[in-house]
Amino acid sequence: MIPIRFLAAASLLASLGAPALAADPAAQAWVENKSEPTLCAEFDNVYYTFTNPKVGRFAIDVTPPVYLPDMKTDSTGPDFANCEAMKDDPKHKFEPKKLTLYEDDQIRIVGHTYAESWRARGAEVIVGDIDEADLHLVQWFEKVNGDFQEFLVVYPFDGYWRAKPIPTEAFPEAAYGTSFLVGPIEHQHRPIVDIAKLKIDPKARAFRMTFAKGGVGELKIVRSDRDKISLELKVDGLPEGDGQLPFAAIRSMFVTPTNADTARTNWKTDAGLFNEPVMDFKAANATEVTFDRIELSKHNTSAPDVTFRSFGPGDKK
Repeated sequence: MIPIRFLAAASLLASLGAPALAADPAAQAWVENKSEPTLCAEFDNVYYTFTNPKVGRFAIDVTPPVYLPDMKTDSTGPDFANCEAMKDDPKHKFEPKKLTLYEDDQIRIVGHTYAESWRARGAEVIVGDIDEADLHLVQWFEKVNGDFQEFLVVYPFDGYWRAKPIPTEAFPEAAYGTSFLVGPIEHQHRPIVDIAKLKIDPKARAFRMTFAKGGVGELKIVRSDRDKISLELKVDGLPEGDGQLPFAAIRSMFVTPTNADTARTNWKTDAGLFNEPVMDFKAANATEVTFDRIELSKHNTSAPDVTFRSFGPGDKK
């Protein structure tokens, strides 16, 4: 249990606004909670942003929930109760398709275009000689014990990423949960990253992004197993106008602690380690942040925890 005095100190820091950065100004991010309450389990009402113009690299770890070894059943189906507001999304029509963008003996990359989307266009996706401009979803699979397993997806139309550890034999259809965005965050009906071009390098296990608003980014897979997915991220040249834009964000769902994709925020600062319910956290300069659950959820029970860590400067000297 986190001592009350630490929680009180964290609340005080948040109430005073963004304090001065530590000795290494790129070693932490200003984390701000912009969430709103909801009763809809399919609406991403949890919204946190990460801001610091000096950050050029960071890492994301995706790990199983702490209760996974004791789980008896999983619940991964949709729940559209109390979701009437989602019907207001714009609708643009497309010709549906599914195609293999790349495949070798270890990696398979598959792209999908749906019949409709809330945005009229998305990123140009390039994999080798294949160049597609209307893919709504790209799936990354790797071979594990003779079978291809999916553990990472990206939605090129709005810049959302989701990852999960390699599923266990007990729960082979393990759920995704919290999404994350990398790049200059903006609002177009909802928070997005507008990716102009997404170039995928299967051999390097890397996704390289050119952002429509300015700047570039890279996401690289450095570990993929049942215990953890580890990703290394880089951003460079992000726009500085119109106020400081966040370089990353998360979107997730919380209705109650037992109906949520994430329920707690755990963060580290120079003063120590703190935690609060995900809807109660306000803001803090943090060197590491984990979004997790400790109670079984009736929605996406197997969905993983997500940690942002290792903030640092870019490669430029």
